[in-house]
Amino acid sequence: MAEKQRREHGSGSVYQRADGTWIGRIEAGYTATGNRRRLTVTGKTEAAVRRKIRDKLAEKERGQHLVSRTTVKAWADQYLELRRRDLSPKGYNAMASPVRKWIIPTIGHRRLDALTPGDVRAIHDAQRKAGRQPADTHRVLLTMLRAAVIEGHQIAPSVLLVKVPKSPKSDRQSMTIEEGLRCIQAAGDMPNGSRWLFTLLYGQRMGECLGLTWDALDLDAGAWGEAIIEWQLQALPYNKPRDRSSGFRVPDDHESLHLVDSYHLVRPKSRAGYRVAPLLKEVREVMLKWRDVAPASPHNLVWPEPNGRPRNDKHDRAEWWELQERAGVAHPNGRPYHVHECRNFAATMLLEAGVPEHVVTDLLGHTSVATSLRYRTRRREPLLEAMQLVGERLQLSVRPE
Repeated sequence: MAEKQRREHGSGSVYQRADGTWIGRIEAGYTATGNRRRLTVTGKTEAAVRRKIRDKLAEKERGQHLVSRTTVKAWADQYLELRRRDLSPKGYNAMASPVRKWIIPTIGHRRLDALTPGDVRAIHDAQRKAGRQPADTHRVLLTMLRAAVIEGHQIAPSVLLVKVPKSPKSDRQSMTIEEGLRCIQAAGDMPNGSRWLFTLLYGQRMGECLGLTWDALDLDAGAWGEAIIEWQLQALPYNKPRDRSSGFRVPDDHESLHLVDSYHLVRPKSRAGYRVAPLLKEVREVMLKWRDVAPASPHNLVWPEPNGRPRNDKHDRAEWWELQERAGVAHPNGRPYHVHECRNFAATMLLEAGVPEHVVTDLLGHTSVATSLRYRTRRREPLLEAMQLVGERLQLSVRPE
């Protein structure tokens, strides 16, 4: 049934949805940031909706807040549900974790319209007391409160103006050339050393490497070969925790391929993630040898578990730490280098080799659109030249199996 809509001057708009529900909307002024604010009410009949609208208009005339009694917890629950459909699972978890661990326990009982800058600082204090840094939680809180304003909730402007706490400087950094070379040499002694050679030279993310399939590797492209980076391995959450029959929580625009259990291949989070990595001659030779001895994978994965299942990220991370121990390499702070710091190493080597910045971004998938690179030969040549420069700088040699 088509939507039926009626308007009366000064009474807002009222219409009926296809499912029979009546909807009413009225203008409720402007938010603290200057955005137009609207209030929506629903009902089973047109008369019920118009009655609700009249009540809200009367509240507005008396200067009462339209949504004044909502608590932080009540809004947080609504907000988390709204964001399920537009955030990737990792992005959602990164946002939901501080909401559930810090925001709700600290100020969840407070009403939105009664919040003060002191409430925001209370969250800062709670995290500092627990030895945590509050900057990321502060940003999540502000985003959540701005969304509340858009929905018509009253938030004091001073609350939104509280400054983000300073974050300590990250200790993440690149390995030195000597450390990187020792890791490459140690990888040569491992059956699946190509996994770490690929990461160190090309700076691919963990999910990109573990989600690489043999179909995306062209080992016969000219004299070198190339890898198409177009998927990432990721474990998607179930709609209901530990309930496999409930299906997976996948955002509306999230393209994914189910492999087994919760493991999926998902597309990169941005178009910049689609890219081509030309393979050095030495890397191509290693990949050809690995192809002959790699575990058979029903999903055609290049680096699966020994039984052919998708590789567990914890196992992958443990192997990287073991490799560093073999190579006698450690971060200046005494900890192992993170897997993600291989991207720092690759970027540093490329830039020190004089590779133009836009080529570096193409290789690492940071900001440039690289989807068309697999079809554009003229863009492929600078990338190959870049990797050859890195190979020469490291004096790369590949030992036979």
